[in-house]
Amino acid sequence: MLKPNELERTLKTLIEINQPCYIEGSAGIGKSAIITKVAKNLGYNLVDVRVSLLDPVDLRGVPSVENGITKWNPPVFLPRKEDGKTVLFLDELVHGSPSVQKALFQLIRDRKLGEYTLPDTTIIIGAGNKISDRAGAIQMNSALANRFINLTLEADFNDWITWATVEGDIHPNVIAFLRYRPELLFDFPDDKNAKAWSSPRTWEFVSNVIKGNPEKGKIEEELIKGTVGEGSGLEFVGFMKLTRELPDIKEILKKPDTYPIGDNPAVNYAITGALSRRATASNLKDIITFITREEMDGEFAVITMRDITTLYPELTKTKEYIKFMQEFKNLMS
Repeated sequence: MLKPNELERTLKTLIEINQPCYIEGSAGIGKSAIITKVAKNLGYNLVDVRVSLLDPVDLRGVPSVENGITKWNPPVFLPRKEDGKTVLFLDELVHGSPSVQKALFQLIRDRKLGEYTLPDTTIIIGAGNKISDRAGAIQMNSALANRFINLTLEADFNDWITWATVEGDIHPNVIAFLRYRPELLFDFPDDKNAKAWSSPRTWEFVSNVIKGNPEKGKIEEELIKGTVGEGSGLEFVGFMKLTRELPDIKEILKKPDTYPIGDNPAVNYAITGALSRRATASNLKDIITFITREEMDGEFAVITMRDITTLYPELTKTKEYIKFMQEFKNLMS
């Protein structure tokens, strides 16, 4: 199994050698997002084809007659030579019917489909959900599967936190909550009738909901439960209530050596998350003073400084940061 950052590095290698691959993973853990990101970073166009929506005739194209000869015109979504470097992303591949998978076999094996020839500058990447996740996937034809390098993606908390902090623009309260309850990043339910559960994708939805500033109370609660499920949703709603009662961060920074520190881990996760996002060269000394007090668990200091390093790498050159790393080297390792 590969973590998200490992999959990114793996895809770069496979794209460079034009080797088709298939990525399996649970719904909502970021397969499509990673493929899109890698293609963009390498300067490739991305053609996203949802195999579940195709019929075999969609792949063959439409016939026309020229000089008494029937010619098949390939569908517009298949890459042309003039498109340049392209990733042909066959998403939801295992949701396609057996007849569609059979039609794709020729495209992947021979890089041809009837009269159409796949350009040399195009690489094929497939993706789909696990059959065990009850998402409608069917067993891939073994001959088709054997034409791919088969990879499996798993959700990884540390990778997600880094993405959420730097690239994802995820609401700080979502990040703080999942630091407190990391096992809820991906929690697939046993109930086969469940419609909502927590996953990297649905926590991003929750972040968007919060940013939309919904009416507090029942409406906000139902929106969140309808996104990540009853259990995770109620826990997060309770956490949100705590964050609304947090002390003013400015007051903490005014008295970092004496400001009262509570014993509720959920509150301390929220406080340290807020501190890391407000870090500057001028207040870093005060932040370090607060997070390294004896009453504060060392875990919070590690989390805060790692977040600061990720968010504001320029602060690693300050004398306060360098002194912290020298004094707390063992803690950070």
